[in-house]
Order: sequence, then C-alpha cells, then structure tokens
Amino acid sequence: MTSSGKINKGNNAPEAEHKALPENYGTTEASLLPRDPNWMFIYWEITENSKKEACRLHGADIFQKGRQVIRVREVAEGDAAGKYFDIPVMHDAKSWYVNVQESGRAYCCEVGLALPDGAFVSLVRTNTVNLPAGRVSDVTDEKWMAVTADFDKLLQLSGVEYIGKGSGEVAKSLAQRWEMLRAVFSRASSWGVSSMAAPQAPQKQAGKKFWLVADCELILYGATEPDAFVTVSGRKVNLNPDGTFSMRFALPDGIVDLPIKAVSKDETDSREIDIKVTRATTTDGK
Repeated sequence: MTSSGKINKGNNAPEAEHKALPENYGTTEASLLPRDPNWMFIYWEITENSKKEACRLHGADIFQKGRQVIRVREVAEGDAAGKYFDIPVMHDAKSWYVNVQESGRAYCCEVGLALPDGAFVSLVRTNTVNLPAGRVSDVTDEKWMAVTADFDKLLQLSGVEYIGKGSGEVAKSLAQRWEMLRAVFSRASSWGVSSMAAPQAPQKQAGKKFWLVADCELILYGATEPDAFVTVSGRKVNLNPDGTFSMRFALPDGIVDLPIKAVSKDETDSREIDIKVTRATTTDGK
C-alpha cells in the first residue's frame, strides 16, 4: 500500500481471461434443475465430435433437415411411455427455461433434432427431476388405522367416526378413547409389542422418583385421482374430495409392511407403492 492510502496492485492484478468461466468444457452433457412446480431450467453442451457422430449415423444433412428442439418428457412409472412435447430452440443457446402444465410429476429433457418424418434424434439427455405439487393440501383430519390384528377396534378407538360432529361429541369420544386405549395397551404383550407403554403414569418403585415412558406412531399420507380406488394393506381407503388421504398407524417393534395400491375408476390403469418401516425399541432396563 502506498503512502496515499491507495492499494498498489503491482504485478498481482488478475489477468482478464481469468475473470470469466469458460464457454465450453469439451463434454456433451445436459442438466435439468427444478425451479418451482411449473418451471425447470435446462443447460447443455454439445461438442463438435457429437455433431459429427450424429451426421455419420443419420446423414451429413441431418442438421439441415431436422428442427432443433428440446423434447420435454414426462417420466412414467414402469415401462409406460410418458407424454412429451417439443420446444423449438437454437442449440447454440445452451440454456432454456422450460414450462410444464402438470406439476407434481417427474420430467426429463432431450436436446435433439425433430425430423420431417416424425423421427427424433437425441443428441443429449438430462437427468430426471421431480417437481413439487402446485397446491397446498387441505387435509385437516387424519384417519386412524393400525396394522395389528386389532385394526377394526383401534380404528373405532381413534374417534374417526366422530369427525364432522359437534365439539361436545368429539370431547366425549376422546374421553372414551382414552379409557379404551388404557385397556388396549394393557394387552400389548399379547401382540408381542413389549415396548408399547400404557397411556398412564407407570407404577413407581419404592424409593424411585425418576421415570420415563415413550412411544411413537406412524403417519402415512398420499394423493391420487379423486375417483380412484385405493387400498392400504388390502383395506379400502376413503379419499378426500381432492384425492388426498392420510392415516395414522400403531407402530410395533419389527417390520411394518404397508403396500399401497391405486386403481383408476375405469380399472384400466393402476399404481403401487410398497413402504416398509422398521422399529427397534431399546431401554436401559432400569
């Protein structure tokens, strides 16, 4: 630093070519990034070698015959062919914002050439991204379920039949549920669930003033078409008007298998998801 207080850069000033990122990296690749429920951002690079290879495979005039496009594909489950649409672009643009009408779905993109005969030549393909749903769930009440032999009884104990009734009836049902749960949890050992604690203070041992009880439950939620037929562990699930559903399960020690299946109203399509949850409870034995 000079006596005037100004910084003396001397020979340490960075050279101009080091101030910007390179325009190319010499690799044919593309990446897709989610921005919000209906927008994605894609950027790509296609090397001259990749273009020459396309000409070798499809003809020297392939870039003159084909339209330069981004093909946006909806990624379907299994082997089903997803929907797609094309966005006209110049490959030299190297980046683009992509808008989709359907949120909450999985997409990937291919940068390539759409030929007059309907064929498509893919030059580079992106990764797959899952866009979030573009709405807020209006679920306000969970429906209670359990994966034990006492499913029906526990469902009634949850008070689900009182949803939509007056506050007085709800309070009464909750009081009844509390009393009945005490009886149900006292039978935990008959289920092989020794870790489940009864919903009451434990009996203190003589001279013991410190104690701890704990338990946990499992909440399952999802959504599908409002008119679909949905089952969880083989039992029918009542959907909300928007197709959403949620349930609360007892969670005993061991592995809990929750196969979920949805069948379309016309029974021409179906989807399945199998969720397995493992619980292992340990205590210090005191």
